[in-house]
Amino acid sequence: MACSSSQRGGELILAASHGLPIAAYDALTGDVVAEFPAANTPRHGLAVAAGPGTAIVAASHVCPATGAGSIRLLRWWSPAPAHELPVPEPVAPLVATPYGSHLLAGGVSGRVHAVALPSGDVACSLRAHTGGAVSCLALNDDGSLLVSGGDNGGVAVFPLLSVLDVDAANNASTDLAVYRIAAHVAPVTCVACGHGGSNAVVASASTDGTCKVWRLADGSHLRTLSLPCTVLSIALDPTSFNLYAGGSDGRIHVASLNSPGSNTVKTTPQHATNSTNDAALIGVAIANECKNLVSCSEDGEVRVWDLTHGLLLANTFWIRGAVSGVVVVKRLPGELVRGGGEGFRVHDDVAWTRTREVAEMNQMLRSSEEDKARSVELIEMNVDNYKRCLRLVLREVNAVANGRRNGIKDGNVSD
Repeated sequence: MACSSSQRGGELILAASHGLPIAAYDALTGDVVAEFPAANTPRHGLAVAAGPGTAIVAASHVCPATGAGSIRLLRWWSPAPAHELPVPEPVAPLVATPYGSHLLAGGVSGRVHAVALPSGDVACSLRAHTGGAVSCLALNDDGSLLVSGGDNGGVAVFPLLSVLDVDAANNASTDLAVYRIAAHVAPVTCVACGHGGSNAVVASASTDGTCKVWRLADGSHLRTLSLPCTVLSIALDPTSFNLYAGGSDGRIHVASLNSPGSNTVKTTPQHATNSTNDAALIGVAIANECKNLVSCSEDGEVRVWDLTHGLLLANTFWIRGAVSGVVVVKRLPGELVRGGGEGFRVHDDVAWTRTREVAEMNQMLRSSEEDKARSVELIEMNVDNYKRCLRLVLREVNAVANGRRNGIKDGNVSD
């Protein structure tokens, strides 16, 4: 098998469950890595903003009492409470820009809001869709293009530079979209980009039971896949050119994109899952260097599939509670490997040292060294002043002494 219970993968599953803490799990073994405060997070509402030396977990939050929207920032290494970022409206889908400078949040009005990090300022907003909310967002693999799906069935593609351009995005008379597609006749449930930058393919799925594949560069339609259910999540395998769709029927539907003109979709048979669970699959993702596929159902069952020997079940574990949002993210060296955050609990009995405490100690040491350096500098300055004063005193003493000696010789000493 491509994975075993003792193998630690390179990805983490971030899952938000109703009434329970947001948790990070090892994507292959199911080990709990970290836990964070709970949030009322909808589908596609989790993201990780990774910058130089840091990573922040972001979760969309809708207040159950008032319906107001916000974004909660949860730091892996800090025990501080979650930082609440207000947004102009309730938002659901989140994606983080490269280097973690902004979060892009899709709102119920059809607008995409660019939220600057860590300040939380809404830098700009743009109209992505009319007649419905933004239902899903995705960036292509080089981070140059933003793909947005809407409840109106449309798909729109924007250059990220234009999205983050304050003057351009806030100009209501300018449409920043590279193109728009009336992709589906029902709300778009998910979008996913393949590898290859702007030359990649992009797939969209809808509650109309179809999954469509487009050329990202110009929006050219490549194929339409008809499925027996609604697809809620999509993953594209760059090595085998396969599309994996997680269905509302609890099964994985597979289509080969390597065969031109073929729209055949294979569905995992019930016996392949070794389970009678038919809960909807709300997340699928490629993991372990394209050796495994990870699927997560809304009732919390995670299945790890071996792609090197076909679609074979390699491992199964459970996430606590009814899952409302899930995302699979890459581990970051020194960050996601260890975990942290408010309510963080170590589950593998290893006493991890908090980076915050180490940083504070380093700051104290630096401050101490700076104080010592300033003290030495002051002492050296005082020594120089003392030397100058001493030379002046000696000069005066010598001058007086010489004057007295000269006065004795001349016989002019006063009484």
